[in-house]
Formats: sequence, C-alpha cells, structure tokens
Amino acid sequence: MQRKPIGQLLKELGFITEEQIQVALEVQKYVKKSIGEIFLELSFVSPQELAQAIARQSGKEFIDLSLYTPSLKALQLIDKHTALQLEVLPIEEKGNRLMVAVSDPYNLNAIDVIQRKTLLEPEIYVSDRESILRSIEIHYERLLKPIEVQIDELIKAVQTNEANLPRLVDLLINSAVIERATDVHISPEIVASHVFYRIDGVMHHYYVIPKQLHQLIVSRIKIISNMDISEQRLPQDGGFSYTFLGENYDVRVSTVPTAHGENVVMRLLPKNLSLFNLKSLGFEEDTLQEFEEVISKPYGMILVTGPTGSGKTTTLYAVLRKINFFRKNILTVEDPIEYKFPFIKQTQVNTKAGYDFATAIRHFLRQDPDVILVGEVRDEETAEMAVRAAITGHLVLSTLHTNDAVSTIPRLIDLKVKEYMVASGVLAISAQRLIRRNCPFCSKEVFVDAQELIGLGFSEELVQEHTQEGKVRVMRGEGCENCRNTGYKGRLAVAELLKVDEDIGDMIIKDSSPLAILQKAKEKGMRTLKEDGFLKVVKGLTTPEEVKRVIG
Repeated sequence: MQRKPIGQLLKELGFITEEQIQVALEVQKYVKKSIGEIFLELSFVSPQELAQAIARQSGKEFIDLSLYTPSLKALQLIDKHTALQLEVLPIEEKGNRLMVAVSDPYNLNAIDVIQRKTLLEPEIYVSDRESILRSIEIHYERLLKPIEVQIDELIKAVQTNEANLPRLVDLLINSAVIERATDVHISPEIVASHVFYRIDGVMHHYYVIPKQLHQLIVSRIKIISNMDISEQRLPQDGGFSYTFLGENYDVRVSTVPTAHGENVVMRLLPKNLSLFNLKSLGFEEDTLQEFEEVISKPYGMILVTGPTGSGKTTTLYAVLRKINFFRKNILTVEDPIEYKFPFIKQTQVNTKAGYDFATAIRHFLRQDPDVILVGEVRDEETAEMAVRAAITGHLVLSTLHTNDAVSTIPRLIDLKVKEYMVASGVLAISAQRLIRRNCPFCSKEVFVDAQELIGLGFSEELVQEHTQEGKVRVMRGEGCENCRNTGYKGRLAVAELLKVDEDIGDMIIKDSSPLAILQKAKEKGMRTLKEDGFLKVVKGLTTPEEVKRVIG
C-alpha cells in the first residue's frame, strides 16, 4: 500500500500549511535531503510533530519519552552501543513482548536485531530521534552509576580534597535537567546546605551538602556566572551558557545573603525551546476557536497575562505559529529570544545600548510591519506605544503581569493608557496558569463528594452538572516510579479568554468596575480560570487539589 506523503500528514495534523509544503519542496530542489529533514531545518515543525506524522503514516503509536522511565530490566536486554546504532530505546518488558521506541518504524533490520538479541516480540512505538538519543544517554547511565550516587561520592571526595568542585556543580545541573527542573535552589541552613529542584512548578528536596562545602560551591557558581566572589553582603545577578546531552541552556543565576550564608537560585532556560501549538498546551477547543478568530484580525492587541512562570511566552510563540509569515511581515522584540522562528525578524532587548521595548516599537513602525510581538509591557511608554500601534493598523501581541483577564484593564489604565484606547485597541486578553497533569501511569478513578468540591471553591452550579448520587468522578495519581511518587507528570495550561467586543469596550469607556465587566463577560460565555480548571478535573487531566493550589 502506498504511504501518504509526510507533508500531507503534517497538514492533516494541523502542524503546517500547504504554503509551507510548497516552500519546502522548492528548497528540496537545491538540497539533497528528505522532505521531513527540510521541514525541521526550516523550523516549520518540531521533531516531536514530525515523529507524530511518521507514527500515523506507519500505523504505529507516537510515544512521548519525557513521560517514561524505562525499566532497568528492559535496558539490560539491549546494550547501549546497539541502542545508539539502531536509534532504539527499550522501555518495558511485557510477558513475551518488549515495548520499544524507534525513530524509524520502517527500519526492518533494527526490528529484526531487537528480536534476535532479546528473543522477544518488539512492540513498536515511534518517537523523534533527538528524544531517543537523549533518553539513551540518560537512562543507560543509570545502569553504570546513577547520577545521585556520583553526586554522593563527589561530596565525600571533595571533603577530603580528592575531587574537583566544578564536576560537582555540573552534576547538580545535569541532575536538574534530567529531572525536568526549571530552577535549582542551593539553600544554606544551620547544620547543612540543601539542594531543591522546582519541577512542574513545585519545589522538591534532592540533596544535602555539608555546610563547609556551601561557600566553595557558591564561589564556583559565581566564577562561571561572572559575579564578584569577594562580595558576600549584597545580592548579585549573573549567568552562563551550559550544554548537556546536546541541548543548550541559558542559566540565570541569583544570589541573596541570608542568616546562614548566600542562597543561590539557578534558572535553567533551554535555548532550543520546542515548537508548541495551543492545543498541546491545554487550551480547550472553544477557547482555541475564539483565539484563532482574534488572531485572524488585521489589527488590535492580544495580551497574555499571568504571573512569572505561567507559560506566557510559550503561548505567544504558539500564537505566532498560527500567523501566516509568508503573507505578513512579523517583527519581535524579546528579552531574551527563547526560540528562533523562520521568516520572522526577531530582535533582543539591549538596555546598555538603549534598545528597550518602547524604542523597538517606535522603530518597528518604519519597517512596514503587519504583526509586532513585544515580549512584555513593563512601563507606561511601552504600554502607550503598543496600544497606539494596535490602533493604527497593526496586530500587536504582548504579555503583562496580572492575576486574571479582567484586572488587566485597570492595570493598562494605571499605565496611563486612556480608557478609549484600551476599549478600541485591545482585541482580547488571555489569563493563564500552569497546573500539573495527572501521571498517565498511576492515575486511578476516584469519586469525590460534591460538597467537598464546593468547599474547594468550585461553583455549586458547575459541580452539580457533573454530580451523580452526590459524587463526582475524577482521576488521581497514586504515585509511581515515573512520577517520583507525586501522582503528577508534566503541566498544562488553564486559561480564560476575555474578548473586548463593543459591549465590553463601552463598559471600559464608562469606567465600569472589573467585577461588572467580569459579570458581563461571563454572560457572554467566558469561562474563568477556576471554571476551566474544573473542566480539566472532570476530564481526568488533573486533581481538584491542584487547581485549588494554583488558582485558589
């Protein structure tokens, strides 16, 4: 049977357009590479999206390896050299079958080798090459010597002056990357120092370091971050670039003096951020349709709001992917540029050179733009310039730090943007949070008392809609090896979308209260953050307690 072209499958999955396929085919005339490789090089799709298309083409299932911890027994069935050579990852033995992730499901030789070496029937899943090679490096290391054992040995060796400190710092960062941490905290206390990782938005305690090593580690981090090692009384900021398993990271470092010594926080920012789409981030279908409607408008402002670390930039990037960059001139000013897009003019803030958000917008207007992305509205000048650009025929995308969609309106007015400009310039405001997903491996069905959910702050009307015999069906993770016994693995967005139509605009001009505007928006069908969170709960994606923890 003839295979469906990979470009067609990517289009059916909603990852690329016909125009992008034609551009890739034009490039292929001059570059001797497969069409899939060209899609990747042009950044039209992510490796994961290409793998999903290959999985559909081959009739196999796609597997997200970031969710899986292969069993040691499965890893022992195929040696590391063979795994790397064939680009396969053994995951789990199931009776006479072996669950295996492959990058090329059409490589019959690889499947045959697996069968001969293991004497098991391969159960084939498809993943992208980068994820497979990365997982091989991470998980085969566990067979030789787990990273926590290496860290423990180094701590003991450093105490006897037999090991180097740089290696210990590297291992702490490597361990954080493997655990999918966004931040590393090294916190001194009376007896010892403690290493915490923030994973899926929650702090987890990982390592204890002898007190006498704390300042040595801090000094090492300061040196590579270009900070002053002699200054221990004042807070400092710095940073460095780091590479692990072929992935590049910007590491932002902050130190603060405390009663027991300097506290260090390292934020890990991957440079090769994955391409995202709004659906995979967790946006509901109706919200997606409304988002696509406002994105298609020729001018106006779309704001994504929420606290630090709520995924605002990722959402903006997903929105950018929805815009046809062959037909529109798109310019961005970011701090920093987290992901490089093809056919989009991206610039980075440089405060020392006097290049800030407001300056960028002013100069962008001379570049014949259709779409302007402003990393963040931080001050009055940026706010006014951005709204003016939206009113004068440009689509402007930006972020703002507010708690919900409605409170963004008084925030813009506080930034000296006139009410009539907010009403006529802003198209929509999306507020969001990131909540933890239930672990797909250990989630079990449970029935929660309806009154308990109402007590957690969910509306009685909404709870009653999903109540049967006084109970609501939800899913809850029991805790397993894959989720480090937390019951959660990964995160998804909870969002509310406020569309500023004629009625809402009229209320803004009349200086109506945020509460009145919220009431009107709800009458028009807007779902609040809490309501969207509840929707995720009844779909089995998260727990009521998690929604309460993040949204309140």
